[in-house]
Amino acid sequence: MLETFIPLAILAFITEYVAATLGMGYGTTLAPLLIIVGYEPLVIVPAILFSQFLAGFVSAVFHHRFRNMSLAEHRGQREAAVIFSVMGVGGVLVAAFANINLPAQYVKTYIAITVMAMGLLMIANVRRESGYSRSRLAVIGIFAAFNKGISGGGYGPISTSGQIISGIRPRAAIAITALVEGVICALGIGVYFILSVYPEFLLTFAITVGALIAAPFSAFTTASLEQNLLRNVVAFSTFAIGVVTLILVLSPI
Repeated sequence: MLETFIPLAILAFITEYVAATLGMGYGTTLAPLLIIVGYEPLVIVPAILFSQFLAGFVSAVFHHRFRNMSLAEHRGQREAAVIFSVMGVGGVLVAAFANINLPAQYVKTYIAITVMAMGLLMIANVRRESGYSRSRLAVIGIFAAFNKGISGGGYGPISTSGQIISGIRPRAAIAITALVEGVICALGIGVYFILSVYPEFLLTFAITVGALIAAPFSAFTTASLEQNLLRNVVAFSTFAIGVVTLILVLSPI
């Protein structure tokens, strides 16, 4: 048991540390790696949703503590969190049912191309300050939640980059992504339980422990990084995650 638990927990710690620091990469990175190890997608997705459900809320608490976001003080941040949560309901419901019926290859290719496109959009606008846009947030919120529900990943790159493009400051976008991802994952878990798809215990327990341990360290790192640097890193990381995901999809395992 330990020989399985420890590597999985370490892998989850690393991926969650990067994800909660930059607002992306946990499910998008962890899911393909678990597939390579030998886990089936329908086992992986509920496990990642459960671990990110807990880690997302814990990360949000530490992000708030380190002043990366303040929902009480900033109306735009509060609205972004609400919009993403509400729009996420429809996205996750559609995604969970689609995941049962669509070929995995199509799903993974779609995620990779979508993430790459968001990265390119951010890189093209990396020096431009975007105006706050509720409509953009709503559309991006649906796409991000659909990605999460259908693959276990792809939420952070879309959510974080989309918020920045819509006028939310990088630190706040990262923190809001952690918070809302917890909400989206809770909904996704419920849908999968209704569909009688359950997470495997050891896998779920191991990656949840690793992700929870990473939460305070990632929030502190985010608070320590300068806003413009964060914006650049998020832009190029989003594109890189899309490229790597596409390569993994197109390459035989």
